[in-house]
Parts: sequence; C-alpha cells; structure tokens
Amino acid sequence: MLAINRRALLRLSAASSAVALVPTVLAQTSETGVSQSATANPDFKPDYELELTATETSAKLFSGSLTQLWKYEAKVLQGDPRVLEWTHGSQFPVIRVRQGQSLRIYFHNKLPEESIIHWHGMHMPQKMDGHPMYAIAPGQTFVYEFTVNMRAGTYWFHPHPHHRTGAQVYCGLAGLLIIEDDESLQTGLPNGKHERVWVLQDRQFNRDNQLVYASMRMEMMMGFTGDRVLVNGLPDHVEQLGNTVYRIRLLNGSNSRFYKLAWNDARVMTVIGSDGGLLASPVDKPYVMLAPAERIDLWLDLSKDKPGQDLKLVSLAFTSGSMGTGMGMGGMGMGMRGMGGGMSASGVEMEVLTIQIEGGAQPSQDLPKTLSTINWPRIEEAVNANNPRTIRLQMGMGTVSLNDRTFEMHETTDDETVRAGTTEVWQFVNTSGHMGMSHPMHIHNAQFKVIERIQDPGQQSITSTMQDGLVDEGWKDVVIVMPGEQVKILIRFNNHIGIYLYHCHILEHEDLGMMRNYLVQA
Repeated sequence: MLAINRRALLRLSAASSAVALVPTVLAQTSETGVSQSATANPDFKPDYELELTATETSAKLFSGSLTQLWKYEAKVLQGDPRVLEWTHGSQFPVIRVRQGQSLRIYFHNKLPEESIIHWHGMHMPQKMDGHPMYAIAPGQTFVYEFTVNMRAGTYWFHPHPHHRTGAQVYCGLAGLLIIEDDESLQTGLPNGKHERVWVLQDRQFNRDNQLVYASMRMEMMMGFTGDRVLVNGLPDHVEQLGNTVYRIRLLNGSNSRFYKLAWNDARVMTVIGSDGGLLASPVDKPYVMLAPAERIDLWLDLSKDKPGQDLKLVSLAFTSGSMGTGMGMGGMGMGMRGMGGGMSASGVEMEVLTIQIEGGAQPSQDLPKTLSTINWPRIEEAVNANNPRTIRLQMGMGTVSLNDRTFEMHETTDDETVRAGTTEVWQFVNTSGHMGMSHPMHIHNAQFKVIERIQDPGQQSITSTMQDGLVDEGWKDVVIVMPGEQVKILIRFNNHIGIYLYHCHILEHEDLGMMRNYLVQA
C-alpha cells in the first residue's frame, strides 16, 4: 500500500495489477479524444450560480503532521448565499435547493489529473450526468446547467473519471445536494438546528497521518476499506444534541465498506427516508444496512434521554460475503497487508460516532404516520414484465464484469438499450458462489422500486446477518445484491435520452470495469 501524498496520487491506477505511472498533466481523456471545456448557455436562466473547485488541501485530523487531502471548495456567485452550507468540520459542501429551481455550476479542475462530477441519484441530461467521457483536464472548467426535477431527498455528488473514481473519492471529494419540495416541507419534520447531515467514510492513515490506499489489483478486487471511521471528514466524531427530536440524514460515502448501523442501547432505528426521499410512512428496523452510496433519513427521538447520557451509533458485526468488505472494524482483524477487509467478511463491532445529550430542549413532537405520497409504477406497465432484463454480476480470477463485459467508454449493445418514457423490470443476479461478495448496484439517471428478492438457500450465513436491515420500502438508486441473490427492480425511464451508466458502487470494482453504458432512445 502507498501513502497518498501528491506524488503517490499520480502513481495510483486501479486499472493495472500493480501501480502504473500516469502523466502528471492529462490534457484530455485519451478515450474521449476531445477537450471538454464548456461555456455557459446565455439562454439558460439559473436561480443560482455556484462555483465548485476540486483542489488539493490539508487538514488537522490528528496530532502531528497535517493530512494531505482533496476537496471541493464552493462559492455562491448569484442568488441567496444560504443555498450553500457545510457539514460540521467544513469538509463537505451541502447545496440545498427547492424542486423546480435551476442551477448553473462552474466546475474548475485544479487537481493534477482529469476529473468530472456525477450528480448521484439525479435525473440529468446526458452531458450533465458526469459520464467519464466528459472528464476535463487540469486547468479546465465544465459548466453544469440543469433544473432540479427530483422529489425531495438527500442526493450527493462525487467525481466519476474512469479508473480514478475510487482514488479521488478516497482523497476527500464529495458533497451533498439536498432537495425540498412542498410536500416535504409540510410534514413538519425537524429541520434547521434539529437536522444533522452525517457522511460516513472509512480511511487508513500511515504514521505520518497521510492517507493509505490500494496499490495491488487483489486489494482492488476485495474493495478497499480502512481501519478508521470518519464522520464529515473528521475522526472520533462527537455530536452534542439536546433531548428533543432530530432528523438525521446519513450518506455512506465510503469506497467499499458496508455498515450495519444500530444504536448501542438497542433502540429501534426509525427510518423515514431512503435514496429517493421520504418513505410513504416510517419503518422501524433493528439495524440498517447501508452500502456505499446509499442514503437513509432517521427519526431520532432523544426526548426521554437524560442530559449527560451518551448514545453511540455503531456498526455491528456481520457477514457480507467470503471476500466481502466493510464488515466490522478492519474485516478479519486488519486483513490482507494490514488492509481493513479481506477473505473473511466477519468483523467485530465498530463505533461510528458519539452523541452527547444535553438539556434545555424544546418540547418534543410526534412522528408523522404519513410522510409522503409515492406514485409507484405498476408492473403491468412494464414492457418486459414477463421477460426481465437480466444483469449477471460476476467475479473471476482478478476480474469483475457485468454479463461477461467490462466498461468501454462509448459502447452500448442491443440488450443495453431502452426507450425513454417506458417502464421495465431489471433483474440483478449475483453469480458469486461461496467466495462471492455483496454488490451495491447503481443506475444513473433513474430511481427504481425493489419488487422481489430471491435468496440463495446456500448463502443463509450471509443473508441472515443482513436481511432485516435492508431498506427496500422507498425509491432507490442503489440496491444491495447479496451473494447468490436475484433482485428484481421496477424502473421507469424519464425522457432524457443518451448514454448513461450502471455499475457496482464498490468504487474499486467500478474502476476495474464492473460498469457498463446503457442507451436511452427516444
């Protein structure tokens, strides 16, 4: 493994079995063949103009040396400055908008390599979605212009260059896009100072406080996990909350780690939202499984807790597969070559953060019985209701693939072509056997409904430790597919046409090619 300083970052390449040298300056993506600098459309009238700059920085995370990181610096150029917030610690920008508002965002790349931003969970025109074909070189600018047409929810953004997504996210590049609409604002859910946003990430550091990341293909195959959990970019996170009710927005921003989240005193986890916004009604879970890129919203009632008490958010031990990732603190101890993760997916319990409960709270409030109205598509509407489009998730000797294919920048096939405005049934089939892993599958430019899970009876040692925490009740854009499992989803394609991605959101798998294009035709 390598410490991630500026020089080491330029040498990391997920596409090779060893560390491959890449040029210090990438003038353009070799696979695109064109420069991607863009200018603003004078006919587009945004409600807000913002600037996002990907740049190198450093932070005081531990005693001793500063940690070298990458981050998105953000600035409001036009419109109400309150559209931009920061998570506690100022590591991650939070853009908060209303449904129907329009954004123009100037993305400046000040990194030593190419990059692009993907708006995860959003419906976007092809060029605005962050496909790696649009990656821009150091010193270039890409202009995003789009109207927010999603229901209220917690969405996020992160880099998406081919082969380099994992490394760039690991270095610190992420942010949130929170959308509100009339319905969400009328629920009376806690907001303002009674709302918290927590981005969960695991990292590994060397003795000089610098990030350590994978350097071998086998480490990439297993998915890289760290031995420290950061919340909003900070280690040993502590929140001081009053004894009242809070809305907690949680994002798993880790590269590969799955979390089995629970409260340390075994109180229920009350889930009110998932990837695509509020559920129809609250759901109580004994724990919540949260795969990379998944989001949940929790209702946390501290009104009966005494001031001075502590409450801890923990990740319980579980098994996600024989080569699984993110099971407990450090997988099988510290795993292969000191890495958190490894050939055994069972782990010990790990602490995520501590809540210190203070007094002087405002009166509590009741949990709404109805949270939102969800207009689900019906399976009868699907053009392939009796013939699901099947995607096989495959792992071999040093390879990951989808239907025996790996990523090609511009390629789509007939069985990866859909029609705009139609509804389809897709079926993910995790072909992994005894040595398999759980895969979080993500589809760009779409939200979907999970309609069926068929588990492999031979994988009960895995599924039994995860299934009670799966949150399938709401709109999803990431779904966990456990080893041997078949998961059917119902997906309605919007009217954006063009090339979009579907892939495993274990970022190392994505970088190794477990990603494909699908084409939306008019």
